Amino acid sequence: MENPGGEIWKQAGQWLWENRAWVAARLAELRRWLFPPRGEGLTSSILIIGPGGVGKSTFAQLLSGQYDSLLEIPGAYQESLGLERYLLDDDRTVELIVPPGQRHRRDATWAELEETIGAGGYRGIILTSSYGYHSLGEISYKHHRLYQGDDSSFLSAFLQVCRADEINVLRRLTPFLRANNRKTWLLTLVTKQDLWWAERAGVESHYRTGEYGKLINEIIPVAARKNMRHEYAFSSLVISNFTTGVGELLASTVWRDTTRTSRLTPCGVCGRRSMNSKNGRRTHEHRSHRIPSIEVEFSV
Repeated sequence: MENPGGEIWKQAGQWLWENRAWVAARLAELRRWLFPPRGEGLTSSILIIGPGGVGKSTFAQLLSGQYDSLLEIPGAYQESLGLERYLLDDDRTVELIVPPGQRHRRDATWAELEETIGAGGYRGIILTSSYGYHSLGEISYKHHRLYQGDDSSFLSAFLQVCRADEINVLRRLTPFLRANNRKTWLLTLVTKQDLWWAERAGVESHYRTGEYGKLINEIIPVAARKNMRHEYAFSSLVISNFTTGVGELLASTVWRDTTRTSRLTPCGVCGRRSMNSKNGRRTHEHRSHRIPSIEVEFSV
């Protein structure tokens, strides 16, 4: 009995063999398009840097189109162990570089990046902070060195130490930023707005005019502003309670105030439910929606 299917496969195999060079070239082109090698076709790089647990990887995944809100667990934290690289979703020639931010990993992974900052090798630099709300690893807060037996005092001490670390990171980068004389934009991105929303006036003051803001003004004196521009963005990349890696609640997000759910109204721009300030309740602002336009504002 004849097998017409076998004849078709035989002809297909013969065609592939005779045209193997053409097929290999097309597959190589497809592979380069889907997974461009480091440096190939890239025109510029953006560095996303800051302490660990402030949302650097999440932000890069959002910008690269790799963040899947259906699969990602809000608030879940995975430490970055090494350098992460992404491609900007809107322009695949722009590379996003994200180093790990934990203190014990900085010396091993930041040295080369700092030299590149000083040489003006990055088109833009995103300095990421979160007003001290740095995600904890897979430990209970009761096992943290700052825990002294009182829950509320632990959170206060933890936030204070983490805010100081944000300043330390900026101080560490200051000499390299000052050495850069090429045109570069800087963005201070302050994440986890839904956790510090009730203190937003103080938070913005801390970064704009407080110790952080004073450091920024030292980095970018008036004479250097023609080459280096700095902006602020305050945002919630994801909406989530502040919990430890083992699920302990440390602070609640303002967008999940279950006692007022029935009084929330949908936002006409994004559909998110918010509260009406005229009745003395918190108001939803669209500051968190400015993030997708960052690459446009800075013309990366």
